[in-house]
Amino acid sequence: MPSTPTADDARARTESARNWRTLMSFLHPYRWRIVAGAVLGIIATVAGLWTPRIIENVIEHLSAGTSVAPDVMLFGALTLVYLVAMLLQWATLGRTAETVVYDVRKALVARFLRGRVTQVRERSTADLIARTTADAPLLQLTVGTGFVSFVTSITGVVGSIVLMGVIDGLMLGITLAAVAVLGLIMGLIMPKVGRERALAQEAVGRMSSELDGSMRALRTIKALRAEDARSEAVLADAEKARKHGVSAMWAELISYETAFGGMQLITVFMVAFGAWRVTEGHLSIAALVAFIMYTQNFIVPLMELADGFSTIQSGLAASKRIAEAQEIELEEPGLAVEPGLVIEPGLAVEPVETPLDADAPVIEFEDVTARYTPAEGDVVRNLDLAIPRRGHVAIVGPSGAGKSSVASLALRFLSPHSGTVRLDGVPYEQLTYAQVRERFAYVEQEPPVLPGTVRDNLLPAKPAADDAELHEVLRAVELAEDVAALPDGLDTELVGATMTGGGRQRLAMARALLAEADVLLLDDATSQIGGRAEEAINRATRAAAENAAVVTIANRLSTVVGADKIVVMDNGRVRATGTHAELLETDDLYAGLVATPHVEAAA
Repeated sequence: MPSTPTADDARARTESARNWRTLMSFLHPYRWRIVAGAVLGIIATVAGLWTPRIIENVIEHLSAGTSVAPDVMLFGALTLVYLVAMLLQWATLGRTAETVVYDVRKALVARFLRGRVTQVRERSTADLIARTTADAPLLQLTVGTGFVSFVTSITGVVGSIVLMGVIDGLMLGITLAAVAVLGLIMGLIMPKVGRERALAQEAVGRMSSELDGSMRALRTIKALRAEDARSEAVLADAEKARKHGVSAMWAELISYETAFGGMQLITVFMVAFGAWRVTEGHLSIAALVAFIMYTQNFIVPLMELADGFSTIQSGLAASKRIAEAQEIELEEPGLAVEPGLVIEPGLAVEPVETPLDADAPVIEFEDVTARYTPAEGDVVRNLDLAIPRRGHVAIVGPSGAGKSSVASLALRFLSPHSGTVRLDGVPYEQLTYAQVRERFAYVEQEPPVLPGTVRDNLLPAKPAADDAELHEVLRAVELAEDVAALPDGLDTELVGATMTGGGRQRLAMARALLAEADVLLLDDATSQIGGRAEEAINRATRAAAENAAVVTIANRLSTVVGADKIVVMDNGRVRATGTHAELLETDDLYAGLVATPHVEAAA
């Protein structure tokens, strides 16, 4: 009785269809190149198929005492055709395969950098990198040896069958029956190769995530003497990858041995049977030699079929992981990653024309409620907040109050579940992400060092800035002397791990000052800075507040007591607003935070 399809079966079919669509979307732009490569492979295969018949003719002509020169010339011509066709095939498919890998990486990089921040951050950085670096090249093999191997190997098998049938139909029938048995055995074995390769790739992805997290927490791990425990956690996935890889290797080995060994046994039998046919006068010695050569030719196409199937399975496994990464939604509705992976930036949106009031807020939050994921609770609730066009606004509160979430909403890293955020009175929905972010300069809690030099870390804020401007902002954060002491000054390559937390914060602050943005957003930007540098940054902040809005997410309350307005948040809501002196008298929570400055107030 046939089994009833289950929900798991339906999911497996859906996933398989998605993987095929993903794989085909990358290959589709180059379909004619791949077809050309397949045609060249067929030409080379057909040219090679004539070798046994030419040798048969040579033997017969030698036996008859006639010239073999025409046969030798034909053999030379076919050899030249074979070599030229193979050369062109390798060149065509090799370039196409490398281009496909580049396209995949281009699409994934665009997806990761242009995707919604909340969705990207849900995934392991190391795993996303592995999909870009390790999975993408598997599609290269799919192009180079997967589909084309199927076409050329089938051509070789069909051509051999036709020519063997011309020589002796009975011997062909026996050979095909034996080959059918071998094909059935290989068909049962090869799917296991694909499954095991996919499981090995997934284990490698998890191992990358574990190793990435461990390296980021290296100091903590060493302080806890947890090196062995973390090594075991990383190597547990490495061991799974090893086991699945070994299982795939054994399946491939058994398949290849079955194909090669089976064909060798068939050849031995056909030699004996063919010799009997010769003695009975049903076959010439030259024809027997040609038939045996065609029997041997079966081995290569069968091996190519097995290899092509295994390669396509690996390509599908890579496509699965790439398709999962492509589920990250892009920020800009107008930004498209089309088949062929042409990245087109979203078109600028013309905002609704509204009169610009110099006294109107630059940013407004109106009844905003937001959460990072549907499964989590609201991090901001019914938020009403206006940021003046000039002046210094500080946002304070205990841990989990939602302070950094306000910054994420302002920068559109997080979108409201309900309510409206406005820039110059225009709702964010009527602006592109770029139109919003170009108005901000942002320093995050733990600012990273961008890959490259000191100059590379500053210029993104103002690409046309000259050295004088760069040195000016470095002086403003007390970092000029440190940079001057570096081997190559502004052109010194930076490595984040070699910079102190305070150094990274000052460098990020210098970049923010260079931008001269309308809104300077500082998320606990001086938590690791003290002394002269802190005072210098405070001076720069006060100066910026004279012409722009400065918003400080404050965990160190001593840095914001002079703010024009202090907003106290608690449990995702605005609890109170006022100056430092006003809040000390009117708000117990603020007074408690001031009285216990050692308490962490991170959002």
